[in-house]
Amino acid sequence: MRIFDVIGFALSNFLRRKARSALTVLGVIIGTAAVVIMLSIGIGMNKGFEDQISSWGDLREINVSEMYDQWNEETEQYEAVENRIPLDEQTVSELRELDNVKAVSPMIWGWGAYLIKDNREKCNSSNIQTVDAATMSELGYEILEGRLLNESDVGTTNFVMCYNIPFNFYDPKTLKDNEWFSTVYTGKNDTELPFDPLDENIKYQFTWNYGFGEQQIDYSKPRIIPEDATCVGVLVQNSTNVENYGQDHDTYIYMDVEGYRGLNERLQKNRNKYYGIEDEDVSTTSSVMYINGVPVSDNVAEGRQSVYDQITVLVDDTKHVLDVTKEIMAMGLQTDSSMDYLQKMQEQTKFLRTVLGAIGAVAFFVAAISIANTMVMSIYERTREIGIMKVIGCKLKDIRGMFLVEAAIIGVTGGVLGVGLSYIVSTLVNKLASGGAMEMFGIYSAGAAVSIIPFWLDLVAILLATVVGVVSGLYPAIRATRLSALEAIKNE
Repeated sequence: MRIFDVIGFALSNFLRRKARSALTVLGVIIGTAAVVIMLSIGIGMNKGFEDQISSWGDLREINVSEMYDQWNEETEQYEAVENRIPLDEQTVSELRELDNVKAVSPMIWGWGAYLIKDNREKCNSSNIQTVDAATMSELGYEILEGRLLNESDVGTTNFVMCYNIPFNFYDPKTLKDNEWFSTVYTGKNDTELPFDPLDENIKYQFTWNYGFGEQQIDYSKPRIIPEDATCVGVLVQNSTNVENYGQDHDTYIYMDVEGYRGLNERLQKNRNKYYGIEDEDVSTTSSVMYINGVPVSDNVAEGRQSVYDQITVLVDDTKHVLDVTKEIMAMGLQTDSSMDYLQKMQEQTKFLRTVLGAIGAVAFFVAAISIANTMVMSIYERTREIGIMKVIGCKLKDIRGMFLVEAAIIGVTGGVLGVGLSYIVSTLVNKLASGGAMEMFGIYSAGAAVSIIPFWLDLVAILLATVVGVVSGLYPAIRATRLSALEAIKNE
C-alpha cells in the first residue's frame, strides 16, 4: 500500500465520523490554545519587565563602585572591607581585560559647575556626567544633532547636552524666583529649540559661581574665572520619560572624564583662591564614610586612591552580564545593573508563570486522553474492517500507519485551529489588561501587551499538538495490528 493510500484511508476515516472527530479536535483546540495563551502571558510579563528595565538603561551595562562594607554572618553586622579596591586607572585596566567586556567608561559626577551662554544666560539645572569620550558611541547614546564625543575629545572640555538643556537657559538679571521654569518644553524631538546649540557664534563657559548674574561682584576678592567649552552634539529626547511624566527631565551634560578632571581642578583652585582657602588636592573623589561609627576612608589598598565615582562596564551580550558581574564582585568591587533588577522581577513572578504553564499542560493532557479514547473506539467499530485488510494481505505497518496518520490529522487540525483561537483570546486579554481588568489576577499593564505570541510559539504549539496526537494514537495503532484476522472477521 502506497503512502498516499494510507493517508487517504486515514483522512476518509477521520471525515466519516464527523461528530466524534469534531469533538476530539475541539479538545485539542482547547488544549493548544490554553498552552499558547498561558505561555504567551509568561512571555508578555518577561517582555514587559525587560522593556521597563531597559528604559532605565542598557541591560548590558554594569555600574561598578567601591565595596565599602560586607555583611558578617557571625556578628550580624556590616563591617568595613579592609584594603578595599579603589576606582583608579589600575581597576579600569583590569576591568577592560575581562572576557566579554566591550567597553569600560570611568565616571565622575560633576555637580558643582554651571553652564553659561554668551556670558549672559545661565543653565541652572545642568549636571555634568563624565564618560570615556572614546567609547561614548558604544554606550547606547543616540545623537540628534551634531555628533557624540570621540577620541578627539579626550582631555578636552567639549561636551554633548541632553535635548532639553537649551530650554533651561535664562537671564538671571531679568528672570527671578524660578520664572525660567515656564520656558521648559513639553513636546517631543520636533519641538523647536529656542536657539541652535551648535552655532559657532555661541560662547559656552563653565563656572562654579552659583550666584552668577544675581549678585554684585566683590572686587576685593580674586576674579572668578569661567572655563571655555564647546558643544559638539545634542542627544535625542528620552521618550520613556515623556510617556511617563509628560516631558523629559534629563538635564545632563556629558564630557570626557579626563577633560572634566582638568576642568574641575581649575574651577576648584579658582574657588579656593576666591574664598582664601589654601590649595588642596581635588584630583580624588574620596570622602570620609563611617560604618558602625568607624571611618573607612583609610581602608583603601596601599598606595592607591579612588579618582572616579563610578565605572560603567559594557558587556558584549546580555547573556554574559551575570557572569561578568560575578567576576567583578570577585575582584572586591560592588556592582549594580539593570539585569540584576530584571532577574529579581522575573524570579518574583516565576511561580505565577509556572502555574500558568501547568494549567496549559493539564489542558493538553486532557486532549491527549480524548485522542486516545477516540482511536480506541475507532478500533472497536472497525474491527471487521481491520480483519478483512489482514486477510487480503495488507501489511501490519500500513494498518498501524493509518491509525497514526489519523491521530496526526486530529493533532494538526486541532493545533492549527488552536493557534488561531489563541490569537483571538490574546487580543481579548490585552484589551482587558489595558483597561485594568486583569489586575485582580495579579497581572498589571501600563500600555504594554500582557500576552505576546511569537512566531516560534505557533510552530512549537502545532508541532506539539501533532506529537501528542501521534503518541496518543500509538497504543490504539499497535492494538489494531495485534487483532486476530479470523476473530476480527467474525466480529459484528
